[in-house]
Amino acid sequence: MTAAGEPAPIACSLDAGSVADRMEEWRTFVASSVVAMDADATSVHLSLDDSPGALVAAASLGQREARCCAFFDVAIDLRPDGRSLSLRVPRSAEEALAAFVAQLTP
Repeated sequence: MTAAGEPAPIACSLDAGSVADRMEEWRTFVASSVVAMDADATSVHLSLDDSPGALVAAASLGQREARCCAFFDVAIDLRPDGRSLSLRVPRSAEEALAAFVAQLTP
């Protein structure tokens, strides 16, 4: 949501080169810190390994993604049996999320 209560536009503020760099960061993060991934039309949940680095990387990437793609709702869930990073989008952004998820693995 924007400050005026309007839905955030379905757009990314990064330029093409920065998008490529960010996606490479996401792929590296998934390969090194994610033990399971579950996606549907409006969300992707990444189960993190138990390392401190995984949690730090999830927080950093999640926060930066929320800054450039304000339509993403980003959350970290901490439970006794695990932790995860979740990204959710409105129905109007299903296509954008599908493209994002498709790029998470090589």
